[in-house]
Amino acid sequence: MSDTELMKYFKFDQADRLANQAGRITKKQQARFLAEDQTNRKWKKFWGVFLLVIAALGLVVMAYGWIRYPGDIAMASVFLLAGGIWALVGGTIGGIVLGRLNAGNGFMVAKVHGHARIVDVQSSYAKARLGIHQELHIGGKRFVATRTLAGILPEREYTVYYLDRPAKKPAGGTYPSASEDILSVELIDPSAPTPPENVPTNEAGQG
Repeated sequence: MSDTELMKYFKFDQADRLANQAGRITKKQQARFLAEDQTNRKWKKFWGVFLLVIAALGLVVMAYGWIRYPGDIAMASVFLLAGGIWALVGGTIGGIVLGRLNAGNGFMVAKVHGHARIVDVQSSYAKARLGIHQELHIGGKRFVATRTLAGILPEREYTVYYLDRPAKKPAGGTYPSASEDILSVELIDPSAPTPPENVPTNEAGQG
């Protein structure tokens, strides 16, 4: 992949990369992430309000049980318990979602250097296999990748500048960062020859 191809694929220019090298993010890059954050904020607000409405229904269930069974402590308790749990869970999750709307944009530039590899990863959840996806592995960092990137990114030494947003992922999570978080990429020693791919080796040696 040439430097021009890197710029086209990851949507940056030389000014962006120079700023990223200095630990800064350009206004053009900020606009890109602000637009993305605005979309995310709208969805967070929608789901936060939706969950609060669901939580309010739990209060309705509690009131119904109290009014419907004024002399039946057992039945009233069932409705009060179910409605209370309903309201508590929905209200807590809704509050957390809405609370994240106040989180800062966190435009922190980080970088990682190393030998880049595109790896096929078996996705799974609760021991159930969900399929195979691609990841870009470099310097211990992982990014979501695509088959297109796998076909045009040779295994070479790169420096990747990316938007460090740990708050996007759950604490202790092992999820790869989004490919959109990559700000710019720098090929180290572009004059070096590209190593051949899929060259078979004779591990048994010569007879």
